[in-house]
Amino acid sequence: MQATLLNNPFTTLRPETLLFEISWEVCNQIGGLFTYIRSKIPTMLDTYGDRYLLIGPYFADKAKTHFRPVSEIDNTQLSEAVRYVRNLGFEVHYGYWMLEDARPKVLLIKPVLDTDYADEVKSRFWQRYGISSIRTDGFRDEVLAFGEITRMILTKMVSLLSMEQDVIAHFHEWVSASGLPDLHFEKVRIATIFNAHATLLGRYLAANERNYFQQIPDYDWENKSFEYGIEGRVGIERTIAREANVLVTNSEITSRECEFFFGRLPDYIIRNGVHKKPGAGHEVFEKHLLHRQKIDAFVKSLINPSYPYKTEKTLYFFTSGRFEYYNKGFDITMKAVERLNEQLIASGSEVSVVFFIITKRPFIHIKPDILESKKRFQDLQKICREISKKLGPQLYSSVTGVKSAALPNLNELVDDELHVTWRQAKAQFRREGPPPAVTHLLEEPDQIVDYLHRSKLTNSETDKVKVIYHPDFIDQTTSLLSMDYLEFVRGCHLGVFPSLYEPWGYAPMEAAMHGTPVITSDLSGFGRYIQSVIPPENEEGIQMLHRRYHSDEESVSTLTGLLSSFVENFEQDQYIPRVNLPKHISDTLCWTELMRYYRDVYRLALIRHQPVANLY
Repeated sequence: MQATLLNNPFTTLRPETLLFEISWEVCNQIGGLFTYIRSKIPTMLDTYGDRYLLIGPYFADKAKTHFRPVSEIDNTQLSEAVRYVRNLGFEVHYGYWMLEDARPKVLLIKPVLDTDYADEVKSRFWQRYGISSIRTDGFRDEVLAFGEITRMILTKMVSLLSMEQDVIAHFHEWVSASGLPDLHFEKVRIATIFNAHATLLGRYLAANERNYFQQIPDYDWENKSFEYGIEGRVGIERTIAREANVLVTNSEITSRECEFFFGRLPDYIIRNGVHKKPGAGHEVFEKHLLHRQKIDAFVKSLINPSYPYKTEKTLYFFTSGRFEYYNKGFDITMKAVERLNEQLIASGSEVSVVFFIITKRPFIHIKPDILESKKRFQDLQKICREISKKLGPQLYSSVTGVKSAALPNLNELVDDELHVTWRQAKAQFRREGPPPAVTHLLEEPDQIVDYLHRSKLTNSETDKVKVIYHPDFIDQTTSLLSMDYLEFVRGCHLGVFPSLYEPWGYAPMEAAMHGTPVITSDLSGFGRYIQSVIPPENEEGIQMLHRRYHSDEESVSTLTGLLSSFVENFEQDQYIPRVNLPKHISDTLCWTELMRYYRDVYRLALIRHQPVANLY
């Protein structure tokens, strides 16, 4: 079947159909797939209710934040399947994923097998699919363990169900789906879907090979996987894609990769979506002003201990996403930001830029001096409120009690104790040296830290661009900014996403959907979609960086120009632009609209799984 978007309103599933959605990013944020799964859940629950269950890996440090375990499983067959696997010695947790908009049921599996069992699984993959595990690969072993335990749970549960019960397993990316080939080999009664949100070879080749997109048809997938030392992982991914009843992807870019790297053209191309459509017009601008105040407070707490800094003429730019230095365009972004800083200094611009880099890296802890600065800034704010509270009545009495029109000396109206408290707090607030560019102590320096060390981006008082590298995802419960990611996005002025390899691109889509202007790339799925539905002259608030046929140096130069123009326009017009996507376009990016295509996917999977039943 040709890769396409099918639209058949008469496709329905039998009402008792069970649907399992399986992803490595269930309760485990790594990248855009986390947003895909999380944002899709409310619509899935509305559609499938108790017949919908998510399966993901169990990592104690991740689970403690948003997972609530429960001891009793309300589904009898699932309960027995979990008990069966636990009795074999495997760790499986059942409970709820505590999201803002929904509370889906989830199974979390600890991806660990003992050595003998792991060797048995590897031997099976070699005998059945010709996939070698000779090369040591700890992460691949975790993936195989997760897939094996998932396969056992699904196999046991299906064996307990009536033959008339339809069961669908929807796997996302290779890391969640290593159990899929064995489900087919052993003829387990489950219809399977594999979503290729990207390809392993695509991630490696795009970052390391010149003219990657033009050369896709010419690559030998097997030779290249050996060259990069990922032949075991690629073999697993390719087998999954070829064995699944239905193969789905999210853009023409990934579809082309599937065709040449998997030897299979996807059955469907379905773009990614969001759950809620944001408000429009004045609501978007009001939210921007509200959330900007929170960012202002954080920036002042970070910079003001080093030198006086006002945020009235400051623009907040940001980039975010999975840490892939070249694929996400972090490399050209850093160069463009450095050049922007030089240009603004040379021109004597009154506008400053704070540039945030938001990604996830291994870190030890938040830097203590940043926590102290934030605490002392809050203490200063508290003291200011106390002074204001005491000054008000005294100032009123002083002014109304004398005939002179001159204001009294305010220092004389504040008592000595408050004076001392104020002076002490202000002295403790000061810091020697520039504000730190990195908010956390990383386990080891990465490419962003290395670039900051060798660049002219030092966060000195004379710099017009300050850099804040926040190597952790923004969450209200753990973030230094005391706000959720989408609140942060709304409070910023511009999102910068010049990706080299971005099969879809949740970060630019979310930013644009919530009113924040973005720079995106013609190599991202979202960028190409916008190009197809909005004429260039009407792309207000969405700037396109053309990278497909341009060198990195050309891209850096163009990106610098786009950033510089944004600053100049703000300086001249004092206007804060917002994006307002037309309703007919924003509707196509919402799950309520996109879910009808997945109903077609599920129906096709069931048809292919049991064609002789003639039920669909």
